Amino acid sequence: MTNKGLSPDELSALLGHKRTDEKNVSLPSFSQFEKEVLIEILSVSFGSASGALSKLLSEQVSISGPELSIKQRDALVNDIGLPTFVVLGNYTGKWNGIQFLFIQKENIERIAQRMHLNLENDEGERLFQALQKVADEMTIAASNSMSAVVESTVSHTVTGMDFIGSSEEGFSIGGFTEEEWFVQASFQFLVGDQESFDFTICLPVGTAKQIAGVITNPIDETTNMEVEIPAMSPNNFNSQSTNSAGGATKIQPVQFSSFDESPSHHSEPNNIDLLLDIPLQVTVELGRTKKMVKEILEVSPGSIIELDKLAGEPVDILVNNKLIAVGEVVVIDDNFGVRVTDILSPMDRISKLR
Repeated sequence: MTNKGLSPDELSALLGHKRTDEKNVSLPSFSQFEKEVLIEILSVSFGSASGALSKLLSEQVSISGPELSIKQRDALVNDIGLPTFVVLGNYTGKWNGIQFLFIQKENIERIAQRMHLNLENDEGERLFQALQKVADEMTIAASNSMSAVVESTVSHTVTGMDFIGSSEEGFSIGGFTEEEWFVQASFQFLVGDQESFDFTICLPVGTAKQIAGVITNPIDETTNMEVEIPAMSPNNFNSQSTNSAGGATKIQPVQFSSFDESPSHHSEPNNIDLLLDIPLQVTVELGRTKKMVKEILEVSPGSIIELDKLAGEPVDILVNNKLIAVGEVVVIDDNFGVRVTDILSPMDRISKLR
């Protein structure tokens, strides 16, 4: 009977030691504030695509998200979920860098059905055509919206797309960038009242920090890093070229303290027509307060709840739960209304995330 000696790997496992040749993996630096700014910019930018997608799918579309996470490059594709389609794009202008857009195959199939594409003889071509239209609409709307937010040109070009059926197919993000860490932003768009589709945007952490830095610490145009996109062979990517009539309304002010009316100064962003049909929820907030559970249970008809604002203070005007302006309450015929007295700039709005 012979005894076989343990290998170095087995000894390391038994002793709880790591091999000396293993990589020491450390997460990149990405602050909570940078994360909040990036969520705000991506939410506004890709949310602006809802109007274009509504026309494309002939039904009301709303986009929610994103949820952010930091992922390593090698684990990115498997974490997305296969089979999936991937679209490679490139940002230029205010910031430079690549972007991966992932949409799972089942979602593209359902989108293609809604678009009524007449390509029954070639299922692959039909799905790629649906993907091309969706990617173009989303990225064009997003880049125009980004340009409006940062008041500078941001361009996005779709450079290729591919289908990943399984992890064994050999698709590697490392073939397009040497970046090790990525910010993964998961979105969802709802079509009508029932059907929802998921899609994911992946940005190198360096590019994500550039985008957040435009607000937190504006980027010097001379220090932008150019990202070179390698040429794609036909075997790797399918290359896609992109380029109620009535009288006058009576308005009377509520008997609150008066405010000095100061005109708001803001410039109208470029390409605003692309954003005009986006549905937004507008809320006017009179004030807030905090109560303990015991105090809430004691509330009864006739109870008075004191708010945190003084009488005569301006009310907050929120769009999609984001503060964008302040105003004063007025009465319009038999309804309450609000007269806008001041509007916050995009930078002021994002600074309130601190």
